Amino acid sequence: MSYEMERSVRRKQELINIIVNLMDEEGLKNVTVKDICEAANISIGAFYHYFQSKDAIVDEMFILMDEFFLVNQQSILEHPTAAEQIIDFVNHFGIYVEEWGYYANLLIMRSHMTKSDYNRQRRLYGILEEIIIEGINNGEFKVKIDPKELITMIFVIIRGYLLEWINREHSYPVRGNMVKEVTYLINFLTT
Repeated sequence: MSYEMERSVRRKQELINIIVNLMDEEGLKNVTVKDICEAANISIGAFYHYFQSKDAIVDEMFILMDEFFLVNQQSILEHPTAAEQIIDFVNHFGIYVEEWGYYANLLIMRSHMTKSDYNRQRRLYGILEEIIIEGINNGEFKVKIDPKELITMIFVIIRGYLLEWINREHSYPVRGNMVKEVTYLINFLTT
């Protein structure tokens, strides 16, 4: 990647961080492109250089989430069993969503509900599917399970706790609860 492209990607990430902070403070509906531009000290034209619209920010957030998992994939895969890898995957998911904040997750949840077919093609799902298939091939699961079915179960748990976090707002241990519940599921399937 050229220096200019890297700089552009970094700047886009900085803008998304600013937008997430604004959403956390003001709520998505209350944040305008003008607010974003003022907070980021950029022109409206510069905003549209990086994003086609305010709604396109969600797609960029998904891309950043996939990149986060690609960067952390090796760390997740260092665990000796698929069960431990799945639990660490969920822990990393929790780290990521806690970092983005309450309103960013509300935004992602809303978009996630409407793009389920697209979501299954994301690299994030591919990483989890590879872990599960490896665990099945190694005989780690005591019951026969379809990888896509298990992925669905895991993400139902994750989404459930994200919704609960949204419902309770900021004072909710979302990551710990997601990890705990997925640990129960995985222990049931593997021991």
